Amino acid sequence: MPKFCWRKPARTRDDVTTMTLCESSEEKASPTKLTAYRKAIDNLDNDRKWQTDTAVGKRIGLYKLSGELGKGNFSQVKTGYHELTKERVAIKILDKTKLTAKAKKMLSREISVMESIHHQNVIRLFEVIETYTKYYLIMEHAAAGELFKRLISEGRMHESEAKNIFSQIVLAVKHLHDRNIVHRDIKAENVFLSSRGVAKLGDFGFSITVSNAEKLETFCGSPPYAAPELFLDERYVGRPVDVWSLGVLLFFMTTATMPFLGDNMAGLRRSILAGRVEAPASMSQLLKSLIESMLNTSPEHRFNIDQVLKSDWLREASAYQIRFNNNSVYGQWCAYPTAAGSEFTDTETNARRALEVLGITDVMLDEHGSRGSRSNVVATYRIVVNRLLQQRRLMGQQNHMPHQNSTAQHPQTASGRKPTKTKSRLCAIT
Repeated sequence: MPKFCWRKPARTRDDVTTMTLCESSEEKASPTKLTAYRKAIDNLDNDRKWQTDTAVGKRIGLYKLSGELGKGNFSQVKTGYHELTKERVAIKILDKTKLTAKAKKMLSREISVMESIHHQNVIRLFEVIETYTKYYLIMEHAAAGELFKRLISEGRMHESEAKNIFSQIVLAVKHLHDRNIVHRDIKAENVFLSSRGVAKLGDFGFSITVSNAEKLETFCGSPPYAAPELFLDERYVGRPVDVWSLGVLLFFMTTATMPFLGDNMAGLRRSILAGRVEAPASMSQLLKSLIESMLNTSPEHRFNIDQVLKSDWLREASAYQIRFNNNSVYGQWCAYPTAAGSEFTDTETNARRALEVLGITDVMLDEHGSRGSRSNVVATYRIVVNRLLQQRRLMGQQNHMPHQNSTAQHPQTASGRKPTKTKSRLCAIT
């Protein structure tokens, strides 16, 4: 398990000394002329307003905190603003005093997984900060919010729009499965929309690295999305559980109702184990067939992620997304600065120019490159690269996105009822 201490808390003399070593030669030659980066580091140590904001929880490192985005048993998520780039971020805050040893292990695993996966449809991790009392995970902010809130407020998606969003989610899960990672908590609340037509999978607290045949024992996630094998007190294989959750999600996206209902946990369990899904008459036959294949109660006969992508209903949309994602015109994500002397992509070249203006030099990037999310220099690099890629991809999608029908479905289900809101349950760790 990776170590859990990434960098010293802000405002300590050691921390400022470490950052001072990153000064460029120009700054050393002209100590009175501070770059934006050096001024921010100096403010953390000397500015009374910054220190007060830090003390009362309105600031952490180079980030100013504002409104709350969400709250869980062990954490809360707030909006943050990066001081140098003015970019909006999402900051997950965890109170050390409330974390059990197993919860800390899950957090460590979440960070490790997010550092190892780099995909355009996965929420990016920019920085991790540890203080004496809290952990802060600074992540990509999804401006359009949760998919769950979109479905609750606007109702079901037309199949054409659902194909676009769902194909991106499936590609994110394929990226995980290809790297022997299972998510174990796929649900609408953990899918985020960075813009109207762009989806990103997040919340990797229950994710785990496994071999193909490895059996798991821990019940994770939200019961309405849970596969039948999780209710049978059996050991289970991770990948089929993710596919089942995707099937539930797809049904919810296209009907605004859950496929399995119950007045209580026992009733929900009976419904899931029975595996009977009643699709509305308006649902296409190809979509019905795909959902049935994903919600097969037998893990051995359930579709795998590649079969989902190649299904008749999703094949065209997934092929488009794959072509779009592989198009070098829109750039490739680079989580770590490329080593000096290597050839830079256009995106990284432009990012380095922007960073130079802020006072982050190539020398500093080389020195901090291996520290990843433990460095505010690398974090700033990631934020700038991500913004450049988002701008390129947004332009590309506007120019080349296949025609989508209107998303405006009346916010009711096919039966005329308002969609049912479901609550999540945390992982029952054993």
